[in-house]
Amino acid sequence: MSAPIFNAEREEKQPEKTDRPETLAEQLSFKSRFVLVFGEINHTVARGVCERLIALSQQSDAPIRVLISSPGGHVESGDAIHDMIRFINAPVITIGTGWVASAGALIYVSVPRGQRFALPNTRFMLHQPAGSMNGTGADIGIEA
Repeated sequence: MSAPIFNAEREEKQPEKTDRPETLAEQLSFKSRFVLVFGEINHTVARGVCERLIALSQQSDAPIRVLISSPGGHVESGDAIHDMIRFINAPVITIGTGWVASAGALIYVSVPRGQRFALPNTRFMLHQPAGSMNGTGADIGIEA
Protein backbone atom coordinates (compact mmCIF):
# COMPACT_ATOMS: atom_id res chain seq x y z
CA MET A 1 0.00 0.00 0.00
CA SER A 2 1.50 3.31 -1.02
CA ALA A 3 1.23 6.58 0.87
CA PRO A 4 -1.23 9.15 -0.48
CA ILE A 5 0.31 11.74 -2.79
CA PHE A 6 0.13 15.33 -1.57
CA ASN A 7 -1.18 17.70 -4.22
CA ALA A 8 -0.17 21.25 -3.26
CA GLU A 9 -2.16 22.77 -6.13
CA ARG A 10 -5.38 21.12 -4.92
CA GLU A 11 -4.76 22.30 -1.35
CA GLU A 12 -4.33 25.93 -2.46
CA LYS A 13 -7.65 26.00 -4.34
CA GLN A 14 -9.76 25.01 -1.33
CA PRO A 15 -11.67 27.96 0.14
CA GLU A 16 -10.56 29.22 3.51
CA LYS A 17 -12.63 28.14 6.47
CA THR A 18 -14.12 30.90 8.56
CA ASP A 19 -15.84 30.96 11.92
CA ARG A 20 -18.93 32.51 10.32
CA PRO A 21 -22.02 30.50 9.36
CA GLU A 22 -21.68 29.15 5.83
CA THR A 23 -25.22 28.62 4.57
CA LEU A 24 -28.15 30.99 4.28
CA ALA A 25 -30.12 28.81 6.72
CA GLU A 26 -27.30 29.05 9.28
CA GLN A 27 -27.09 32.82 8.82
CA LEU A 28 -30.85 33.19 9.32
CA SER A 29 -30.88 30.97 12.40
CA PHE A 30 -28.00 33.00 13.83
CA LYS A 31 -29.82 36.30 13.22
CA SER A 32 -33.06 34.90 14.66
CA ARG A 33 -31.10 33.54 17.68
CA PHE A 34 -32.21 29.94 17.09
CA VAL A 35 -29.97 26.99 17.86
CA LEU A 36 -31.06 23.66 16.36
CA VAL A 37 -30.37 20.37 18.14
CA PHE A 38 -31.56 17.74 15.67
CA GLY A 39 -30.57 14.09 15.42
CA GLU A 40 -28.21 12.05 17.52
CA ILE A 41 -26.22 14.00 20.09
CA ASN A 42 -22.47 13.37 19.96
CA HIS A 43 -19.28 15.33 20.62
CA THR A 44 -19.44 17.08 17.25
CA VAL A 45 -23.03 18.23 17.76
CA ALA A 46 -22.28 19.30 21.35
CA ARG A 47 -19.29 21.35 20.27
CA GLY A 48 -21.25 23.10 17.51
CA VAL A 49 -24.20 23.85 19.81
CA CYS A 50 -21.93 25.11 22.60
CA GLU A 51 -19.99 27.32 20.18
CA ARG A 52 -23.20 28.82 18.83
CA LEU A 53 -24.59 29.41 22.35
CA ILE A 54 -21.39 31.19 23.39
CA ALA A 55 -21.36 33.31 20.22
CA LEU A 56 -25.02 34.32 20.58
CA SER A 57 -24.57 35.10 24.28
CA GLN A 58 -21.55 37.30 23.49
CA GLN A 59 -23.51 39.07 20.76
CA SER A 60 -26.45 40.06 22.99
CA ASP A 61 -28.35 39.26 26.18
CA ALA A 62 -31.53 38.72 24.14
CA PRO A 63 -33.14 35.29 24.60
CA ILE A 64 -31.78 32.34 22.63
CA ARG A 65 -34.27 29.70 21.44
CA VAL A 66 -33.04 26.11 21.32
CA LEU A 67 -35.20 23.88 19.12
CA ILE A 68 -34.76 20.21 20.05
CA SER A 69 -35.72 17.11 18.06
CA SER A 70 -33.36 14.37 19.16
CA PRO A 71 -33.52 10.69 20.09
CA GLY A 72 -30.63 11.35 22.48
CA GLY A 73 -27.15 9.99 22.15
CA HIS A 74 -23.94 10.38 24.08
CA VAL A 75 -24.88 11.33 27.63
CA GLU A 76 -21.80 13.45 28.38
CA SER A 77 -22.29 15.41 25.15
CA GLY A 78 -25.85 16.18 26.29
CA ASP A 79 -24.44 17.19 29.67
CA ALA A 80 -22.07 19.64 27.95
CA ILE A 81 -24.97 21.36 26.17
CA HIS A 82 -27.08 21.33 29.35
CA ASP A 83 -24.26 22.93 31.34
CA MET A 84 -23.51 25.53 28.64
CA ILE A 85 -27.17 26.61 28.55
CA ARG A 86 -27.01 27.19 32.30
CA PHE A 87 -23.58 28.89 32.10
CA ILE A 88 -24.11 31.61 29.48
CA ASN A 89 -25.58 34.99 30.41
CA ALA A 90 -28.32 35.17 27.78
CA PRO A 91 -31.60 33.53 28.81
CA VAL A 92 -32.44 30.35 26.91
CA ILE A 93 -35.86 29.05 25.87
CA THR A 94 -36.13 25.38 24.89
CA ILE A 95 -38.71 24.23 22.37
CA GLY A 96 -39.40 20.54 21.86
CA THR A 97 -40.56 19.22 18.51
CA GLY A 98 -40.81 15.74 17.09
CA TRP A 99 -39.04 13.19 19.28
CA VAL A 100 -37.25 14.49 22.40
CA ALA A 101 -35.62 11.64 24.29
CA SER A 102 -32.75 10.75 26.61
CA ALA A 103 -29.98 13.36 26.27
CA GLY A 104 -32.38 15.50 24.19
CA ALA A 105 -34.81 15.55 27.14
CA LEU A 106 -31.95 16.48 29.48
CA ILE A 107 -31.21 19.50 27.31
CA TYR A 108 -34.92 20.36 27.20
CA VAL A 109 -35.14 20.54 31.01
CA SER A 110 -31.95 22.61 31.39
CA VAL A 111 -34.04 25.80 31.63
CA PRO A 112 -36.66 26.79 34.22
CA ARG A 113 -40.18 25.38 33.69
CA GLY A 114 -41.60 28.69 32.37
CA GLN A 115 -38.99 28.77 29.60
CA ARG A 116 -39.85 25.30 28.17
CA PHE A 117 -42.30 24.87 25.33
CA ALA A 118 -43.39 21.94 23.18
CA LEU A 119 -44.98 22.03 19.75
CA PRO A 120 -48.23 20.05 19.38
CA ASN A 121 -46.75 16.80 18.03
CA THR A 122 -43.78 16.57 20.37
CA ARG A 123 -43.21 13.21 22.04
CA PHE A 124 -40.95 12.81 25.07
CA MET A 125 -39.12 9.79 26.42
CA LEU A 126 -37.39 9.83 29.78
CA HIS A 127 -35.39 6.90 31.11
CA GLN A 128 -36.43 5.29 34.36
CA PRO A 129 -33.69 6.27 36.85
CA ALA A 130 -31.88 3.26 38.18
CA GLY A 131 -28.12 3.68 38.35
CA SER A 132 -26.64 0.88 40.43
CA MET A 133 -29.76 0.45 42.58
CA ASN A 134 -32.56 -2.00 41.95
CA GLY A 135 -36.21 -1.02 41.80
CA THR A 136 -38.23 1.86 40.38
CA GLY A 137 -37.52 5.55 40.62
CA ALA A 138 -39.96 5.82 43.54
CA ASP A 139 -38.08 3.05 45.39
CA ILE A 140 -34.78 4.83 44.82
CA GLY A 141 -36.25 8.04 46.26
CA ILE A 142 -37.26 6.17 49.40
CA GLU A 143 -33.84 4.56 49.86
CA ALA A 144 -31.84 7.74 49.22
